[in-house]
Amino acid sequence: MSVQVVVEAPGAHRLEPHTPRAPGPGEALVAVHAVGICGSDRELYRGNRAAPYVRYPVVPGHEWSGTVREVGAGVPERLAGRKVVGEGFRNCQVCARCHAGETTLCEAGYEETGFTRPGAMAPTL
Repeated sequence: MSVQVVVEAPGAHRLEPHTPRAPGPGEALVAVHAVGICGSDRELYRGNRAAPYVRYPVVPGHEWSGTVREVGAGVPERLAGRKVVGEGFRNCQVCARCHAGETTLCEAGYEETGFTRPGAMAPTL
């Protein structure tokens, strides 16, 4: 059985079964090979991360590497089988900030893998 780590709330975590999710348009399913733990993960677990930057419960893991297993609509098929590393920030790619290369300041709002969206402390992402 595959499991993932879930941080329920500050100081509370559990392991739960993990079921891979098919990639949607513009997405890829990645088999996770390694995930890092840094200071912001400690903040997440301890409850020291500012409320707008975390949504509990969450699967942590914003620093990771893996292999693309499957791609969704609009993603080049040739990416399947490629080794990749992750950028945790989710951005729209169309606003003025994204076009200026300031993707961490995306005008669509803050979303980040491992903090507001499921992260890589799971077999797939």
